[in-house]
Amino acid sequence: MRKALTLFSTLIAAGAALVWTGTGETSDPMLAVREIPADIVTHCKASNTGGLEACHQPEFTRRWVGMIGQGNLFVVTNDLCVDSGCRAWLVRKTAGSVTTLLAFDKTFRLHGGMGGYPVIETYTDLSSNQGAYSRFEWNGSSYTRTANRLVYRVDGEQCGTREQCDTTARDALRHQDVDRAVKIWENVHGVSWI
Repeated sequence: MRKALTLFSTLIAAGAALVWTGTGETSDPMLAVREIPADIVTHCKASNTGGLEACHQPEFTRRWVGMIGQGNLFVVTNDLCVDSGCRAWLVRKTAGSVTTLLAFDKTFRLHGGMGGYPVIETYTDLSSNQGAYSRFEWNGSSYTRTANRLVYRVDGEQCGTREQCDTTARDALRHQDVDRAVKIWENVHGVSWI
């Protein structure tokens, strides 16, 4: 009886996988190394990002993001790339084609978006005391940048946008932390006096 139940549940799972997937697709979507678009593979050689070792022996990680229409989305990263110039790529794989939809900074978050295409939020270090957050959204045919926000860091701690840093500096003054307030205004506005 137990074998019959196991066989029955296996048949149900196989039937569900056939119904869930389309013709020529598997229930476990994969992007093979040989399917990675050439623009991703050659990026490292062009930019020399991550050092020569990363360029000669890239270690691409491919993570499935979701299913869209008749295809799947994957995020591709080069695990050997470790500096601030590292990239990630959103790739669409459909029957017969694999295309890069967007290249973005390796520090990112994905959120639900239109038609299964995720909203991508990235962070980029611009200098030792500045960074930028960007937001990319699918518009029905391609990804577009919908937001860009410059943020500041003081002593390795992010105080936020120019306005948020001003509020933080004023709070520091209220708490008698004049040195902190001056450091913030020096880094954000270039002002070294109150």
